[in-house]
Order: sequence, then C-alpha cells, then structure tokens
Amino acid sequence: MLLVMTVCAAWTGQWFFKENPYCSYSLQANAWLHGQLDLGQDYPWLELAIYEGKYYVSFPPFPSYVLLPFALLFGTNTPDGWIAWCVTLIGVWYAVKLCKRISGKPGRALFWTLFMYLGSGYLFISLNGYVWFIAQTMCFTLSILALYCADRGRCGTALSFWACAVGCRPMTALYLPILLLTLWRRYRESDPRGTLLSFCRTHTGALIGPCLIGGSYMLLNWLRFGNVLEFGHNYLPEFTRVSTGQFDFSYFLNNLPLLFRLPQITSGGALALYTSETNLFVLVDPFAALALLVLLVGVFRQRQGKRLLPALTLLLSAVYVVILCCHRTLGGWQFGNRYFKDILPWVFFALAHTLPDKDRFDILCAPFFLFGLAVNVCGTIATYNGWI
Repeated sequence: MLLVMTVCAAWTGQWFFKENPYCSYSLQANAWLHGQLDLGQDYPWLELAIYEGKYYVSFPPFPSYVLLPFALLFGTNTPDGWIAWCVTLIGVWYAVKLCKRISGKPGRALFWTLFMYLGSGYLFISLNGYVWFIAQTMCFTLSILALYCADRGRCGTALSFWACAVGCRPMTALYLPILLLTLWRRYRESDPRGTLLSFCRTHTGALIGPCLIGGSYMLLNWLRFGNVLEFGHNYLPEFTRVSTGQFDFSYFLNNLPLLFRLPQITSGGALALYTSETNLFVLVDPFAALALLVLLVGVFRQRQGKRLLPALTLLLSAVYVVILCCHRTLGGWQFGNRYFKDILPWVFFALAHTLPDKDRFDILCAPFFLFGLAVNVCGTIATYNGWI
C-alpha cells in the first residue's frame, strides 16, 4: 500500500509533506485553542457554514479532536498529510489482522485487504489531508478498528471507535447493528447460557466511552447551532440557496443513474472517466461489486446461522446507498465514487465471514484485483493532474 501511494504521489505531487490548502479542521482546532467556536472570518475556498453572521466548519468535528495537539504545536500548519498517510497504513494493518483472525489464512488476508484498498477508489482520497478526504480516511480506519475490537469481544473499545467514526461521517451510525451482532456472538461463545439481559448488564460500563464522545458532538452542535444534531452542513450556502436543502427524495432519481454512468468516448476513441460526481461503480470499484455479489450468494447458500451477517450488511448498505442518492451531490470533484467508500469496511468484514473456504476462489478473483488496481492508479494520477 505504501509503495502504491508513493508511486501516485510521485506522479501527482501529492506528497505527505505538501502544504494542505483545504485545512478546515486545522483552522477549527486552532480556533478552539483560542477560545472561539467559529473561525472568525471567511475562507472563500472552503466549505463553511454561515450561521448568524459567523463562519463555522460544516463537517463533523472528530478530525479536529485528533489535530488539537498538533495545532497546539504548529498552529494552523498541522502535518495533515503525514497524519492522513499514517491513518491509512494503520487501517491496512488492522484490516489484515481482522481478516486473518476470521479466515485463519494470512495470504487471503493480504489479498482481500489490498483488493479493498487498491481496487475500490480509496487510493484517491488517501494521498492528502484535504478536509473532505481526511475525514473519510479516518472514518474508514476507525470502522476497521471498531470491527476488529468487536470481533475480539471488546465492547467498550469497539463502541468508542464506532462513535469516533460517526464523528467523521455521521451516517456510519447506520452500521451499529453489525457491531452489536458481533459483540453478542462473542458473548455467547464465552457464555453459552447468557441472555440478552445479562449481556446488557455485563456491558453497561462499555457505554461510557461512546456516550462521552457522542455527547461532546451534541454539546458542540448545540453551542454553535442550537441543535444537538446539526453539524452545520445545512447552513452551507449551496444548500441554503435551494428550497430542497441538503437531502430530498427529488435528488434520488437524478443521482441513482450516475452510479451506472458509462465513461465518455473521446474523438480519438479512448475512454474518459468522469471526475465529477460518480462513474460506473463496477468499473472503478470492482471490489465492492464482487464483494456484494459474494454476500448475496452467501445469503442463499450459507448455513442457517451464517446468513444473518451478509443479509444484514446488504440491507444496511442498500439503505445507505438510498440515503446518499437523496443527497444533493454525490461527492463533487473526485475519482472513484468517494461517498460510497464508507460502506467498504463493513462489507469487508461480512465478506471475510462469507468467502468460500477454497483458496481457488481468491485466485479466480485476482484478475479483478489487477483491473481495479490499474484503473484506480491511472484514474487517481489522471484526476490530480487534470488529464481527464
């Protein structure tokens, strides 16, 4: 993963030491350290919420929590690129550990982890600390960590990591049932006679961490916008200018076809992928397409006790996609359908439980991995350089 990121950085200039022009989280952390909830002024190139004449960072706040000690040392010049690269590599490390724990096969764990990271469009958002991207990379890694801890039966740590992920991408809250199902199964393995009531009693203390983390978001939202559930996105000018706002079902019919949008054909006969909104998801995200297919087959072919996890993952992912398609945009300038990256850690977890036992299946999937790797490396380089 580090090798591929280095190659892409060499071709695009998106090195980890490069200054970050889209440093909303650093500005917010620095403002907090100076006793301000707002930024004190407008930064026209950033997406800022405007509320009662003040300018606020409109994104969920957890990345600013991470940047607080760095802001104390470096002011607004925090090492966002370094942090973004480290966050990605931590996620890769624990994804391998998670898949190895489930499958017991190191080779399988390495293959499917690299497939998820390099054959899905994640590569594009991993290279820098842009405000939109660093929140997603943190959410991705925190989701992996939450699942890893849940699979080990560590309830409080798993729920705390999940709460941190929600503070990066709030819709991750939708996947809480998968964590709870995993924790319940690990509890029953340790105590086959355990009941739901005894499970809740045993893990009451595990709620302290996530409640404190979630409570901090609510307090911050209330202090800034007078609403514990408002992170500020509804006060972005792009949403306040339209009567339909940030979410509306009228967007669904326009957005859903974009997930199946074929590339353009240039005058020279070459395929040109879109760098605004989305592309055909099978083309830029073969990992998700293949993983969802495996889960669908697993629902019908797995033993009775193993059907619930793939079925629940498919259901929650379908709801997630529907909600995203009801959003006014699907990611703006990007490559690889970045909004839909949030579902991948959860799909990866269910996939690891659902894969056929035979290693031959991994070998058959290798061409799809190589295709996804080629598309995403070339697409990432071309998009950052403005070639497409």
